[in-house]
Amino acid sequence: MKKIIYVTFFLSLFFVACSNEETPEPEFDNNNIELSLTVNNYIKNITKAESDGTEEEQTVNDLYVFLFPTTGSQTLIKYYISGVTFTGGSWNSSTKKISLNLTQAEAGNRNVYIVANCSTIKTSLDGVSAIEDLQAIWQTVNNPWSANITTPLLMSGNKTHDFNTNYQLNNVSLVRALAKLQLNVKLSAQHYSTPVVDSKAQYSYKYIDFDKNTYVFKPSTKTDNLVSSNDWTAWSATGSVSSYTLDQGNVTNLTLITYINERDNASSAIEIKLPYQATGPLPPPEFGDETYKLLLPSKIERNHWYVYDVEI
Repeated sequence: MKKIIYVTFFLSLFFVACSNEETPEPEFDNNNIELSLTVNNYIKNITKAESDGTEEEQTVNDLYVFLFPTTGSQTLIKYYISGVTFTGGSWNSSTKKISLNLTQAEAGNRNVYIVANCSTIKTSLDGVSAIEDLQAIWQTVNNPWSANITTPLLMSGNKTHDFNTNYQLNNVSLVRALAKLQLNVKLSAQHYSTPVVDSKAQYSYKYIDFDKNTYVFKPSTKTDNLVSSNDWTAWSATGSVSSYTLDQGNVTNLTLITYINERDNASSAIEIKLPYQATGPLPPPEFGDETYKLLLPSKIERNHWYVYDVEI
């Protein structure tokens, strides 16, 4: 028996921190320039409470910094940063501050673009010569859900800044290039069961129409490249993706957490299969497994956290 669930979901947005430029020096000293980064916080609409997400979701392992020209006399300057020191400067991962061996006069007014956790697409980024090129770069995962998509997460951010006015560019906000999805299921008594019966898992799930491509910066038109799970995946007891809680040996609650790529079209969903234990006057198929389909938003946006609380 297959049922489609239409539920009201609580949408959690990544909170964009406010930024304030430091007061410029009263005199032009032509200092070497500095850039500092922030990673956006989560904010849940349920409680309006901020959350940083997990420590792993804030991790920045490597960076590609692009200083794009704003005048015809300038040329592109770019740096790949994978350690404390690099050709052209230094990087402090704890304070998320980049110091460049580039003076204010050499930098001038720039469109600054930063890509984080990008080692797998470095070769493509090496070939970037214009801002438009960044929208044509993506990475592909054949099974685009957790744990195949995992931390550190691809991030990006940009800001226009005149280094002649202030040698410090503060709080370039890095946005995660995908969304996070959390499904919390509270089961009714008719769906209670031990996790395994006769060597068969009683609770399982599938991903439907997830997009394979994670773009550095979203293009104006994102073409679908979809895939679904081939097989059912059994719910884990204490996994990082799926977990459940027990009461007197029976499963009473299910949790599923996965990353999902942004998408502009409808049809993405999660299917879950549950045991059905109710008594009634009818013979099977009244008894046995039931399948529910949770329809996801028609537009899935990067840097959003979608939380569903469902009672079945």
